[in-house]
Amino acid sequence: MSKLVFQFDADLVGFPGVRRTIAVRSGQTLLDLHDALQAAFEWDDDHLYSFWLSGEFWESDGSEYTHPFHAALPDPLGVFATGPAPKSADVRLDRLRLAKGQRIAYVFDFGDEWRVLLRLSAITADDGRAYPVLRESAGDAPPQYPEYDTEEDAA
Repeated sequence: MSKLVFQFDADLVGFPGVRRTIAVRSGQTLLDLHDALQAAFEWDDDHLYSFWLSGEFWESDGSEYTHPFHAALPDPLGVFATGPAPKSADVRLDRLRLAKGQRIAYVFDFGDEWRVLLRLSAITADDGRAYPVLRESAGDAPPQYPEYDTEEDAA
């Protein structure tokens, strides 16, 4: 099977005009896509995150893939009793049966809940470049910690 590149349009929910376009090789993982999103929106990678292949945030239909540490946690309190436990984001993209036009919901930082709606906008042949790559950036992303940044500015 030939290698492919998946191109995702990533819209930051609640911030019109803040969008990134990221390309990831099919043999890479959702974890690699997460890392690319972190860099593209200039976020520190210090929180849990999840992807929902259903395109719906916090969906309990079994389409959730989450931070590998979070997916490996035991469930003694029955947190996942309402639905299947999330799967680890270290799964390769080419194993997910993604289709052009598919929407994927992504949440980073379960407290502040940065929401990104991804759309698989193109699937192309692998050109041998290094991936992931940021192909387009529109709009300035807000600071990850607005209160903290304001306090620093005031000091």
